Amino acid sequence: MCRSRDHRSKRGFAMAALLFAVLLCMTGCGKADKAYDKAMDLAEEGKYEEAAKSFEKAIELNDEKAEYYIGYGMTLNHLGKYKKAVKQFEKAYQEVDNKISRKNNKQLYYGEALAYYGMHKYDQAIERCTDALEIKDQADMNGNIYATMAVAYQVSGDSENALDSFNQLIKDNKKDVQGYLQRGQLYLYMGEEESALSDFSQALQLDKNCYDAYFGLYDAYTQAGQTDAAKESLEMLTGIHAKSAEQKMQVGRAYFVLDEEDQAVSYLKDAVKNKCVEGNYYLGMVQMAKEDYASAQDYFETYIKEAAAITIPEVYNQMAGCLIEEREYDQAAEYLEKGLELGVTSAYQGLLKNQVILCERQQDFAAAKKAAKTYLEAYPEDTAMQKELEFIKTRIKKKKATSENADKTAGDGQTTSGEDSTSNDQSTASPDVTADSTSTTEPDGASAGQSTAEPTGTADAQAASDATAPADATATPMQ
Repeated sequence: MCRSRDHRSKRGFAMAALLFAVLLCMTGCGKADKAYDKAMDLAEEGKYEEAAKSFEKAIELNDEKAEYYIGYGMTLNHLGKYKKAVKQFEKAYQEVDNKISRKNNKQLYYGEALAYYGMHKYDQAIERCTDALEIKDQADMNGNIYATMAVAYQVSGDSENALDSFNQLIKDNKKDVQGYLQRGQLYLYMGEEESALSDFSQALQLDKNCYDAYFGLYDAYTQAGQTDAAKESLEMLTGIHAKSAEQKMQVGRAYFVLDEEDQAVSYLKDAVKNKCVEGNYYLGMVQMAKEDYASAQDYFETYIKEAAAITIPEVYNQMAGCLIEEREYDQAAEYLEKGLELGVTSAYQGLLKNQVILCERQQDFAAAKKAAKTYLEAYPEDTAMQKELEFIKTRIKKKKATSENADKTAGDGQTTSGEDSTSNDQSTASPDVTADSTSTTEPDGASAGQSTAEPTGTADAQAASDATAPADATATPMQ
């Protein structure tokens, strides 16, 4: 009997231990899910550094859930940590074929496509988009995937395949407002103004609150030399009865482009008063147009401080532009770095270009050469920057020759005052890429496929053009 009771006790102990292990696992999973939910909330708020830490905690507690790796990888993409993102995505692929695994794998392929785009590996980005599209589940993702594929083609200089991708996007969903908007911007880049006008008009028919379409019409008419029609397109926007803070901000933005600064300030201040923090960005742009860089910085700083998430990444570029004009070069470099830390956003091209400008202003032509090469790795079709790089090389040679002559003369016991010596305060950038360039960044930081037309963000720029939808179509994919 005692033996039997002892046997039963051992069995009971084993069952209790098993139950404890199961409960422990459930507790761990519960904690993992809480960490994951917290991470997702932080990511939604644009707090990506904090989100990344919560995703890491979730994975530490439970390393078997694909959605944890997907969320973590996407967050790393937002932080510009693309190689690390790819590693996370690669850990989560599933060989089994069922609805859940197909859904997860499609998201993983798309995440990798975004990461490769961020690394400027456009062929690989296109391959991953193709892999994602071959999975028929989750068809609602296809719009973003086609848009990402389109911008990868476009940045690599293949506008025809980019157009084919946008055409497929719209074929699949004829009511995709963003699809028409993005394709319109591509048509504008290709110089096909009539097609662009058609797409922007279609976007407005589908959604009268597609404010970027008004600015797209303005750009298309302007590019076609139809200045009266361009003005009328924005007057359609200023003519609405603006009730919400968002509407007031957009109307103020339109008045700014129309050079009606008093009206612009009135609407923008009213928008800010009604909790539209983005209004501060455009108030800063108004001050830049007036060359009041100190006031512009105040508005930009307010936007950065008060925005729950930076939806207009160009703010860092414009801050840097102001600081470059005020010769606060170290601070300018800090803001450029902050902007670049956001990854490949709509401001990315302008930030890279301003790095070149900053180095030239500092007379550091070796650094300018490196920055120009980095820029051209991302945007190889930019002929202006190609010319600028050649100019920078001549400055390096000239500076080297001047230095060698000075050393030789000093060795002969003579002094030189040479005309070739350049002042640290003198900008020697060529006319193609200088702080006097026209800034045409897209201030809305809009979604996949939107363009960033040759942005410099420098303070001497024609700031009004910064408030319109850009004509160039170097786009940013949706993450």
